[in-house]
Amino acid sequence: MTNTDIALLVIELQFGNKEALGKLYQHFHVAMRKYAVLRVKDSMIADDLVQNVWAKVAKRVTKLNDVSLFKSWLYRALRWEIVDWYRASSKEVPLHSDMPEKAIEVVFSEPLSPLKHLLTLPTNERDVAELFYLNDLNIQEISLVTNVPLGTVKSRLHRARSLLKQRISKTEYGYEE
Repeated sequence: MTNTDIALLVIELQFGNKEALGKLYQHFHVAMRKYAVLRVKDSMIADDLVQNVWAKVAKRVTKLNDVSLFKSWLYRALRWEIVDWYRASSKEVPLHSDMPEKAIEVVFSEPLSPLKHLLTLPTNERDVAELFYLNDLNIQEISLVTNVPLGTVKSRLHRARSLLKQRISKTEYGYEE
């Protein structure tokens, strides 16, 4: 689905077309679920959080003035939903993933090999890399989701790529560049 298709569906949704919500849900649900699972480490809680976001989207979409920002608006809402869940459950936001590799493989339906390296990145770089590589957000959208300047997103993504390259070459080939 192109950005234009998404924008048109958002406009339809703003005018009350509930089928548009279903199409948007089908397009974004899996990626949002993956994003949430990596944050909360529990697929059932992740499902609940994603559903909460969609319920809020259905109610608040008319307040979105620039429909081209829908994707970043959606992920920002999910990010805040996760933060609220951690606050309500009095849990500390984890810095690194302790999620078993098999559980992640089940969620992502693919072998973990490159993903396991992504999970070892420092939090800031990991967040940016996940949004870029796993959720297909561009740099401007990531800036809006994370509420950090565009230049900071670029530098974090660059650091993430460098670290990933080092870690992959070290484990795959037995040496470090």
